[in-house]
Amino acid sequence: MLAILIRWLIFLHVLGALTFFLAHGASAAMAFKIRKETDFARIGAMLDLSWSTGILVVVSFLVMGLTGLILPFLIHIWNKGYIWVSIVLMLFVFIYMAVFNETHYKQLRRLVGLPYMKGSKQLPAEPPSSPEEVAALLEKTSVTGLVVVGYIIPAIVLWLMIFKPF
Repeated sequence: MLAILIRWLIFLHVLGALTFFLAHGASAAMAFKIRKETDFARIGAMLDLSWSTGILVVVSFLVMGLTGLILPFLIHIWNKGYIWVSIVLMLFVFIYMAVFNETHYKQLRRLVGLPYMKGSKQLPAEPPSSPEEVAALLEKTSVTGLVVVGYIIPAIVLWLMIFKPF
């Protein structure tokens, strides 16, 4: 019975990861494309598309995270270093992305005249800012950190989970 539960949890863990990355694909594409955009309507459309997958991103991340925390109890691997390193790395990814979103994309929504959030509080649209302010924010919105944190670190976690080096 325990073996069946473990298989289901592994299935849900991997499914959560696949769903997370699929749902987050809109945000990844937006991050690359939006940097060169100047039309506020197009920027808004890209931000809205990215925003539209938010619930699925959160739910799938929770499924992936909760199953990833339950499984070590069931298979008795809390003493393995790769589990702890994986958890720390994924917490870092979560915090980095939350801060990046708060300081860049939520701010960009406000600057182009869209409803936006400050923390967890939904705020109404404000009059759009100047194109220069938007361009300045987009200029300092580098995708290098997003690629390293959002792709390379999860790839390292995948490597840790598959090869269990320590």
